[in-house]
Amino acid sequence: MKKIKTFLISIIFTFIFYGNVVAGTGEATEYKINIYKIELCDSSSSASVCNGAVTIFDGDSGSIDIANTSAGAAAASLGNASAATFGTSYTYLQITMGRDFTVKGSAADDSGTTCYTKSDGSAGTLAKGSEDSGDEASATLYAAMVGTSVGDNLTGLQTLTDTTGVASTIENNDEYFQYRQQLASTFLMEPGNIPSVTVAFGTSAAVGAIDDMGDSCETVGAAKGLYAAEPDVTVTIE
Repeated sequence: MKKIKTFLISIIFTFIFYGNVVAGTGEATEYKINIYKIELCDSSSSASVCNGAVTIFDGDSGSIDIANTSAGAAAASLGNASAATFGTSYTYLQITMGRDFTVKGSAADDSGTTCYTKSDGSAGTLAKGSEDSGDEASATLYAAMVGTSVGDNLTGLQTLTDTTGVASTIENNDEYFQYRQQLASTFLMEPGNIPSVTVAFGTSAAVGAIDDMGDSCETVGAAKGLYAAEPDVTVTIE
């Protein structure tokens, strides 16, 4: 039996972390994430639930730097769909990942002040920055803002074994989240069906700043400060 090894974690980056929140974004020169599980979901699944889940990756991807991946290349090839059932149609992908990203870059907040990454954020509070470009450094920025406006396709988790998470909800102590992405076309596991995947990355808008962080960029809260915004990704499967 041939094994399909071309499901790439890169597909996850079509998600929207913050629902309808409007915020400033800027370029990231470093953007590292950790993936812990990738699952295929059958045709009865939806944005809020993954049914008939088949695990194609389970472990720790280690730190994957999206910002320093050449266009057209994959940051990591974690998927192995050999566990999928022949003849079953799969329409969603569910990914479990850490909310804490390692990011370096800057973005303008709502008052127009450019804030550079400097300090780490936490699960319940966004990160402080600095108005001085000389202070720019790698920092831990959190994705998926606390609240219920992140969309049905996100579920916050306190731990990797947490089963109490609710779709569209991120709590202030959630260190992980599940993301569900509908596939562009239904995947049907068939012998010899090995798709070719090309991925192109862009991180020109992967640092986010929301609300007025003050002249020193140090005023933060659960919905105020620097956060990990989503990068641009083009995925071609053929």
